Amino acid sequence: MKHGFAEDIEHIGLIKRLPGGRIIQIGMTQEQQTMLKISLGAISQDKPMVQMPEQYDLVLKSEVENV
Repeated sequence: MKHGFAEDIEHIGLIKRLPGGRIIQIGMTQEQQTMLKISLGAISQDKPMVQMPEQYDLVLKSEVENV
């Protein structure tokens, strides 16, 4: 499917920051991910979205605890 948004992205995730500062992941079905990719493609046609620099990468808590 061609939707114009980051064809190489296998999975899109949503996060939410809670009032106390905790960040949680929001789950989506495959159908919801596809709809989100199509929507993002439509709104980013005139001004493409860009990947944030590495300093903004999120790390899983379980990965940090095992280091």
